[in-house]
Amino acid sequence: MPFSVKMDSIVTRITLFALAALASGCAEEPPEVSGGLYFAAGNYLAELDLRNGDTRVIASIGDDTIVELAPQGDERLLLTVFGEVNRQDVHSLVLFDLASKQQLRFFAGRKGRYLPNTDVLVYDEGRQILVKRREENSWETIEVASHDYRVSVEIIPIAATSFLYAIGDEPARIFDLSTATSSVPGLAERCTLDGAVWVSALDGLLCRGSGEPGVYMLVSLDGEVMETLALPEDRLFTAVAYAADQDVVILTERWQSLVSERPQYAIWVHDRNTKETYRLVENQHLGDTVIYRP
Repeated sequence: MPFSVKMDSIVTRITLFALAALASGCAEEPPEVSGGLYFAAGNYLAELDLRNGDTRVIASIGDDTIVELAPQGDERLLLTVFGEVNRQDVHSLVLFDLASKQQLRFFAGRKGRYLPNTDVLVYDEGRQILVKRREENSWETIEVASHDYRVSVEIIPIAATSFLYAIGDEPARIFDLSTATSSVPGLAERCTLDGAVWVSALDGLLCRGSGEPGVYMLVSLDGEVMETLALPEDRLFTAVAYAADQDVVILTERWQSLVSERPQYAIWVHDRNTKETYRLVENQHLGDTVIYRP
């Protein structure tokens, strides 16, 4: 082979390699996400910084395990914890003050949720979903629905007077403090409440498609599909929060590694403006519920 031909080949390879490296270096970085996520880690309440993935412990709640958490305004969290009370292992609702770190245990139950900007509490007592609201110096109790012991329950607040709920495999329903329970056939046909997030800014439910666990949609209460998220295929995501100030959806991914028996976790972000989805943090487990803070 002539020397000049061989040199041309080498130069061509070097040029292509340099162009590839340049293109890689010029690729746009995903926009920085700010804010944080409160999450549970055993008996610890922790916070993850979305800017860099750093975590910090906020407080320990003692010997109990934090199962879920939900907001109560901007200054307090409602925790569902599991632990021993009077020599019995039970689920309890604990109100946690972020500033003072004080805790108040007040009801036996799980899936505790406050309706937005109110003192109206919704929770699963074990065999029935209850609403409790303060009336002067006592609690008024409203029975929403009964169910078998330990059946799965989902509760999603959507307004100051209403919430969605689902019991076991039954379709989603809506409860309003003034009109009681009613069906939402359009939404129930499209969505499951497991892994769903209510997006008040968009007046819709971000949910998995019924029978399509890999598809996430934004659906109105009437069942209109307003948007389908363009997520990477062959991955199973769970939406955990919507950051309205940044218009991004925060999701978690869980998968089984071929080299480890332990499940693997990651945190992803879907930008509704650019339609991009990218992995934000690797090797971080957040649990089933988180609370976003700007």
